[in-house]
Parts: sequence; C-alpha cells; structure tokens
Amino acid sequence: MTAPSLPPLPPPHTRLGVGGVLLREGRVLVNRAVYRTRFTIPSGYIEPNEGIEAALHREFEEETGVRVSVGPLLLIRHKVISPGESDVYFAFLLEYRDGVPEARPPEIAEIREPTLQEALAASWISELSRLAIRLAGEKALGWPRSDWPGGEVPGLLSETYHPPRP
Repeated sequence: MTAPSLPPLPPPHTRLGVGGVLLREGRVLVNRAVYRTRFTIPSGYIEPNEGIEAALHREFEEETGVRVSVGPLLLIRHKVISPGESDVYFAFLLEYRDGVPEARPPEIAEIREPTLQEALAASWISELSRLAIRLAGEKALGWPRSDWPGGEVPGLLSETYHPPRP
C-alpha cells in the first residue's frame, strides 16, 4: 500500500519578525522608528535566506549601533493581518557585546535607555515591547526550575531555541 500524497501547500504568506531586549546595568534599550509614535525594542523583519539569529544581529546593529549576543527566546506573537497574510514575531533576551547606542537614521528617530521599572510603566513604549521587557527582567534571573531532579521545567520556557555562544 502506498502512502497517499499530500496536497501542495499554498505560497508562503507569513512575515517573520525579530526583536531583542537588551538589559544593561538595570536599563533597557528602546528606540522609536520615524514611522511610529511609540518606542519599541529594536526589531525588524527577517530577509530572504537569512536566519533568525543573523536577522536579530543585523537589525540591532542597523538601528542602534550596538552588537549583541542572542540569548533565550522570550515570546512569540502571531497575528492575522488579512485572510492571506499573517505576521509572526520572535523576541529574545540579548547580551551586550560592544558599541555605543545611538539612533541610526533614516529609520530610527530616537533611542532611550529607561530603567527596567520605568520601561514597564511607560505608556510611550508599545504593549508588546513592555511584555517582552517584563519577561526579560524575569528571565535574566534564570529559567524556572522544577522539583524533579531532571532539571528545568519542561515546556516552552525550557525547550526554546538557544543559539550557540560565539
């Protein structure tokens, strides 16, 4: 008996975006794009033939001038834009490597580094970015541990993608 063939998949219809939370000395780096009214964590879309980690490195350096290392996944957000298009966004916890934060024209108008507590309460930062910042503040303290001797709590928090360290 032969396996039934599957119908072909429709053409890709999903945009993939990445963003990162950089916490340094109790402060978080946020920026405001020229086309936005609120600040967000540095982020952007993945280009064709580009991996998630490479896109995050590129976007962060293009927007802020800062080089980072990619850490644990904080959140995934999916939204349907239209019947034929959706948007998936991945936010990661980042570690500072080098560079001086500065707004990078033509896309970025402004950069700020509020304290973690200020950022969590700031209505001038998007809700999704504040959620990622809150999760980063929690995750910076370590992944949750379970009582069983096998290690971390199973599930999304402990089974996320962790890129190799440089």
